[in-house]
Amino acid sequence: MEKIYTELKSLLLNLGLKESSHIIVHSSFNRINSVFPQLKPIQTIDNLKEIITSSGSIVFPTFTYCFKRSAGDYEIYCSINSKSKVGFLSETFRLSDSVVRTSSPTHSFGLWGRIKNDIDAANSPESPLGKGSVLEWLSTNSNSYILMLGTDFSSLTYGHYLEIEARVPWCNYSPWDYLNILPIGVSTNGEHRLKEIPGCAKSFCNFEKYLLENNLIKKYEYEGLNSYLISIKQLYDEGLKFFSEQYNKLLCPPSTCKACDSRRRKFL
Repeated sequence: MEKIYTELKSLLLNLGLKESSHIIVHSSFNRINSVFPQLKPIQTIDNLKEIITSSGSIVFPTFTYCFKRSAGDYEIYCSINSKSKVGFLSETFRLSDSVVRTSSPTHSFGLWGRIKNDIDAANSPESPLGKGSVLEWLSTNSNSYILMLGTDFSSLTYGHYLEIEARVPWCNYSPWDYLNILPIGVSTNGEHRLKEIPGCAKSFCNFEKYLLENNLIKKYEYEGLNSYLISIKQLYDEGLKFFSEQYNKLLCPPSTCKACDSRRRKFL
């Protein structure tokens, strides 16, 4: 077991992870576990904390998507009891020592390390992935990175921040009417009005393809596990150009996604 723990730590260090970095993590524990079959989820979290130390920051999305709906039942967010819907490691992280969870009913984050000096549990901006959000904090702090372990850009939460910053035509448009979703989050603290509702992220993979083809990012492969460590500053600069000039590539192919079809009909 100690060998497995050390091997994962070596992988993270070879990726370029360093002490005092600020990272947001997207992961697939199923894929990590296929390479490190004896590894426990909390050991992955402990590895990250050991490398980053409390002088840096670790962020995991812990989204629950607790939107109010115009018809039918809907969940009410509780920062203590609502389970993360975006991955096994995300849930493990939020329950680990010294993690604070933000209060956004739809798009909460788990926070560990220095970021807690600036963002506390009350954080719940009307732009959950835009102005005032954890993503904005990462964008304005140097030495910030996106760590992806076994996932591709379809899980790139930061892509929604880029949509807002680049002012893509649909950034203030909700494509989820067919699910009866309203621009309101609901928690045990009441209702939270939302300025933006993030849409589909599947075609962020076209942005990933662009970056790879132009040698702007490097994919690290270990025993079939694909990973990235990407500077947020670089991603922001390249993303603004791509999202501003090629926003049509951020939509799924026609007739494959109701949310993207809705945006295409209204804006393209």
